[in-house]
Amino acid sequence: MPKPLNLEFRNWRLWLAITVLLVAGTLLPYKISVTLTPSLTHRVYWLIRYPDKVVRGDYVLFRHKELSARMGIKKSDDVMKILGCNEGDRLTVDAEKKFFCNGEYLVRAKDFSLKGEPLQHFTFNGTVPIGFMFVMGQHKDSYDSRYFGFIDKSRILAKAYPIF
Repeated sequence: MPKPLNLEFRNWRLWLAITVLLVAGTLLPYKISVTLTPSLTHRVYWLIRYPDKVVRGDYVLFRHKELSARMGIKKSDDVMKILGCNEGDRLTVDAEKKFFCNGEYLVRAKDFSLKGEPLQHFTFNGTVPIGFMFVMGQHKDSYDSRYFGFIDKSRILAKAYPIF
């Protein structure tokens, strides 16, 4: 005949497992982001919410309702891109629609979308204003700042670190 202590121990482990699963289920969506668009090469990211500082090359998750609608994202207004040119950096665009940050090549704008629609280009030559950033994807067809311009840094929700 099993001892009551053994039964209590099993119940304790069960309650611990349920508690851990509930906590993980609550926290993981807040700490992990998944992107399915081909704009970035990675798909799963670890998030640091409301970072104190972001720099060139950082992955940033930001809120942009109009952009997410344009990209066909229906479940969220959150968009993930790479910070290509930061506030205080010098952004230039040449006649071939090539974008440079402090003289370093970033990306080239296209004239037409994959659907054959004409694309407006962001034209700017100068210092990125304080509080703003130029964001970009890694895919040549990414819809990013080369078409819609600067993003206000107050829209940043998280700094992201690629997992895979």
